Amino acid sequence: MILEGCPTLLYLNLSFSYVANGTLRELSRSCLNLQFLSLACCRMFTDKGLQYLASGKGCHKLIHLDLSGCTQISVEGFRYIAAGCPLLQQIVFNDMPTLSDSCVLELASKCHSLSYQHTHFVCYRACYYSCPCVFVGNSRMSDISWRALCRSSPGLTRLHAADCPRMTDSSLKSMGALKNLVYLNISHCSRVSDMGLRYLTEGPSASKLRELNLSNCSRINDLAIMRVAQNKLNHLSVSYCDNLSNSGLEWLSSCSSLLSLDISGCNIMDQVMLPYVQKFCRQARGLEYIDVSHCVALSDQAIKALSFYCRTIVTLRMPGCPKMTDLAVQYLTVGRHFLRELDVSGCVLLTDRTPRFLQTGCPQLNTINMVYCRGISKQAALRLQPCVEKWEHSNDDAPYWFGYDSLGQLLQPIGRPDKIQDTWEEEEPAPRNNKKRNLIKACGEDYEYTA
Repeated sequence: MILEGCPTLLYLNLSFSYVANGTLRELSRSCLNLQFLSLACCRMFTDKGLQYLASGKGCHKLIHLDLSGCTQISVEGFRYIAAGCPLLQQIVFNDMPTLSDSCVLELASKCHSLSYQHTHFVCYRACYYSCPCVFVGNSRMSDISWRALCRSSPGLTRLHAADCPRMTDSSLKSMGALKNLVYLNISHCSRVSDMGLRYLTEGPSASKLRELNLSNCSRINDLAIMRVAQNKLNHLSVSYCDNLSNSGLEWLSSCSSLLSLDISGCNIMDQVMLPYVQKFCRQARGLEYIDVSHCVALSDQAIKALSFYCRTIVTLRMPGCPKMTDLAVQYLTVGRHFLRELDVSGCVLLTDRTPRFLQTGCPQLNTINMVYCRGISKQAALRLQPCVEKWEHSNDDAPYWFGYDSLGQLLQPIGRPDKIQDTWEEEEPAPRNNKKRNLIKACGEDYEYTA
């Protein structure tokens, strides 16, 4: 009744409702002008319902479709979507681990509107990600999907491809061909190496790339950082990249455009790296955010260099740095009028002098985290609470995986806690009648298929 009475309906949100195939049949009959449709977490309809979208008169003008959590949709259902909604510009698959190469290839073969510059192709498992093109935690998509996606959407500007274990350097070669890429997140993609980054940094969008996340990419080395530093990056994360050596930060000193840098968990040696830190700080004059969390070898001297040269820092995170003392905090208060967020959790050598320094020397401070700081008393910490908006403090011992005791003495090296494996590793069935081979050929693929 609603659909028949609203022939000009443009927006319809049916998320978390008991939508069945009959509803989709009515949509295909009545909603000739519908542009936005959300069926998120509606698991009652099947591929038959999506067939109505392809065969009916309505829904052909859809530009946004949300099928988050609809894991009952098969490859055939994606074929119906591609045939019935050729104008789609944004497709949302939140919590959709069943998405496979075949599904992406079906969409890429017919939804040609995805090639527009401001097109959004979204597939993510955590709803707090807001990047236009997001693939998080998908272990079924291989290089075939990435190549098909990049070919069908050459105007993509933002791509979030975190924790995709089947991604290789071949995928980065496809991404490197994008002409307008400004944001790329390939964190936790362990098969990506320096060669893949070479494709990216020498591609047509190299001069436009502004944000790059390489966290936990275990094969990334100093050569890759040298290539990355040649671009005009504003934001870079290389946290927990185990193969980075002492010279990695030296290469970053040539990237003066950096506004934020995350080197948490890297093997930075204070005495060896101090000249590099100073050189980097002299160049990165506009740095606003820096994260050195769990760099256990860093000491007060590194913070001294940051304080004297990087006077625009707004956020500093250094939890898990056991060598930091009150002197490091005192360095921060020297002319540090812009510091607004500070995290010193797990800095076990800090005392009651730290809250006093911050109270008098950082008038703009509005967030302070002092968890696992046994040397800071509750009374001293509470005196700082009225001066900030967000305040956190505890006298608890640091967790075991911080790798040191309550006196700051390093224990047996303990890495970051292993990521819980929640991936789909089952193999896809072999194609029948060369269907998959023909589909790949239709998308312009030249991969050799092995059953």
